[in-house]
Amino acid sequence: MLLSLFGCTSQKKSPSIIFENIITAPVQKSTGAYLIKPGNKLLIQNLNWTSRLFPEPDKIQNGQSFSENGYRVQVNPEGNITLPEIGKFHVSGLNRSQLSDSLTFLYKDIVRDPIFEVEITNLQVKVLGACTIQGLVTLDKETQSLGEVLAKAGGIKYNEAGNTIQIIRGDGKEQKIIEYDFQQLGDPVIMNLLIFDNDIIYIPPSKEGIRSVKLSRKLVILQPVLIALNLALLIVNITR
Repeated sequence: MLLSLFGCTSQKKSPSIIFENIITAPVQKSTGAYLIKPGNKLLIQNLNWTSRLFPEPDKIQNGQSFSENGYRVQVNPEGNITLPEIGKFHVSGLNRSQLSDSLTFLYKDIVRDPIFEVEITNLQVKVLGACTIQGLVTLDKETQSLGEVLAKAGGIKYNEAGNTIQIIRGDGKEQKIIEYDFQQLGDPVIMNLLIFDNDIIYIPPSKEGIRSVKLSRKLVILQPVLIALNLALLIVNITR
């Protein structure tokens, strides 16, 4: 009996997956390269310092920005960007590597030995619940691990957190919630899970944590009243 009991307690709890259907369509996240889409903000850099593409740093023109760090531009609703010396160029549907190769070809007769690098600077996830810093967290690349995102959010408030952590993922048609037990966070496989643009990481607070927050708010409201009462008692004692 003891052996069977310990055997049961040593088994890892599988993550629970909940689907909230809005329209029947599968939620898919490709682990391949991120494809540029309208609304993305791009930072384009010429890595060949001997032949800079952007000769006028810190100049803003037609909504595009030239700087020492490169050329910043936003993909318009049609999926196009405007490039210096080239003009309008369609980038929607390309990944960063494909756009870099395309730029190298476009500028081969304009810039000497061009070497381009493209960054997508507006990829974000939301971190909510029992963490140090709630809100939007910018991804440094197309995907980052769960551990990296939690570190950017200042870590988990374990004294306020419940027993689970959730990754909420959806495309506007279907929402997928993957829930892990806190005991699994020590598993490198879990902490290295890929987090994608627009994902939500939610750390539900415990009942005790919610009570603590409510008590703190009440104390904040009562503090001026208590100070006033103490001051009144002090004045009464002085005047006696």
